Amino acid sequence: MQLPSFRLLPGGRPSTCSGWELIPGVTFSMVEGPGRFRLMVEGITHRDEVDERFAWLSAVDRAGGAVVVVIHSLDTPYAYEWGALAESGRARGGYMPVIRRSR
Repeated sequence: MQLPSFRLLPGGRPSTCSGWELIPGVTFSMVEGPGRFRLMVEGITHRDEVDERFAWLSAVDRAGGAVVVVIHSLDTPYAYEWGALAESGRARGGYMPVIRRSR
C-alpha cells in the first residue's frame, strides 16, 4: 500500500488523500489508510518539544487535518517547498482529515 503521489490543486493546496486519515497525538500520530494499513509517526522525543507539539496539535484540530508527505530524505534540496515536491514526482502524500477521538 502506498500513499498517492503528492500533487497540488489549482491555487497551490495539496490534494486530499482519499481513504486516508490521521490520528494526531503528543507522543506519536497514526496514519490509517485503506484496508488494514497503519503507519506510526513519531511525535515528541524530548520534553523541550512539548509546547511546539501542542501548538501543532491545536493547528491540526482547527484545520480538521494535516498535510502528510513522505520523501526520501530531508536533505533533499526541495524538501520544504510544496511546489518543488509536487513537480519532482518523488514525494507521496497530501491532506488527511483527522479522526476525532471520543472523550
